[in-house]
Amino acid sequence: MCLCATLSPLTTRTRVVILQHPRESDVPINTARLAELQLQRAELHVGIRLGEVPALRARLQDAEAPPILLYPGEGAIDLAEAPPPGPVTLVILDGTWWQAKKLFQHNPELAHLPRYGLSPSAPSRYRIRREPAVHCVSTIEAIGEALALLEPGGFDREALLKPFDAMVEHQLHYATQRSARRHLAFRERPRKAPAALLLRERAADLVVGYGEANAWPRGSELGGDAELVHWVAERVVTGERFEALIAPRRELSPSFTAHTRLPAEVVLAGESTADFRQRWLSFRRPGDLLAGWGHYAADRLAAEAGDAPDRADLRELARRQLRGKTGEVAACARELGASLPQPWARGRAGERLSAAVAVTRALLSRAGYTSE
Repeated sequence: MCLCATLSPLTTRTRVVILQHPRESDVPINTARLAELQLQRAELHVGIRLGEVPALRARLQDAEAPPILLYPGEGAIDLAEAPPPGPVTLVILDGTWWQAKKLFQHNPELAHLPRYGLSPSAPSRYRIRREPAVHCVSTIEAIGEALALLEPGGFDREALLKPFDAMVEHQLHYATQRSARRHLAFRERPRKAPAALLLRERAADLVVGYGEANAWPRGSELGGDAELVHWVAERVVTGERFEALIAPRRELSPSFTAHTRLPAEVVLAGESTADFRQRWLSFRRPGDLLAGWGHYAADRLAAEAGDAPDRADLRELARRQLRGKTGEVAACARELGASLPQPWARGRAGERLSAAVAVTRALLSRAGYTSE
């Protein structure tokens, strides 16, 4: 698909700088690239943190065209009602709504910029992708709406959207006339592992965790919520490790030792929940991504430590990668071609954590991640 004939060079006094999430840069139908190709004063930077794109950070220091952030939410000024005076640098976050939120959260500098929102004049024309709400529009549409309000002599929004409209019509043509088989020419291209791309992008923040709980049968005298008593974790890139044995608040269940392979006296002599919480929160960093085999252990961690970091379900990611059932975690690691490292932590939690780390590294490898 070639859109060159629909592109027009457009001059503005407003400088447009776009911070694009890396996952969006691989999407063939992303619209920020169409805006960059046409706007003479537009820049597209790919990264998650501003430290990765020093040129963009420098733009945030421009006194002649001070930066403003186009990002909706509480506290955002309606750009139509109170546009800033004089020329500005318009900062755009490009990606899905989830990705844009992560870009905002990972860059505190953006929160200090004057923040503006839009009330689009019409519903989105992006008919090949479902928007989460009526007021949501694509990146190029949002840029066009903003420039129409910021440019003193007016702005040709329709010229900016011409290649966007052509792209949408082209995709709809394939979807309706060719049974949506749009990529037949690329069938033989080696396929990356999309399920593991999140892990690759967040590798530096990736912590694999596993926990054991003291759980009595529901309906029994000591039944109720399970209490976390053994928590182990490993930071994948650096190899930093964490282990805690937490003293239970009620008697250990009859099956506890058999299931966890931990001596009862070791657990009963464990640290307090308060001490565990303090040590764990000292180990964990803001922005960490907690990966686990399912969500049970992370749920227990949230209940015991009041800590709910971003999560990734390794079992679900591995299932997508293998396109079928995974089996238990050690079997999954072997299916992915990973060798199981010697457990460094005690009991069943130690064995399963080592297998989960092996699964994580295998998924990272398939997603093209290297430590260099």
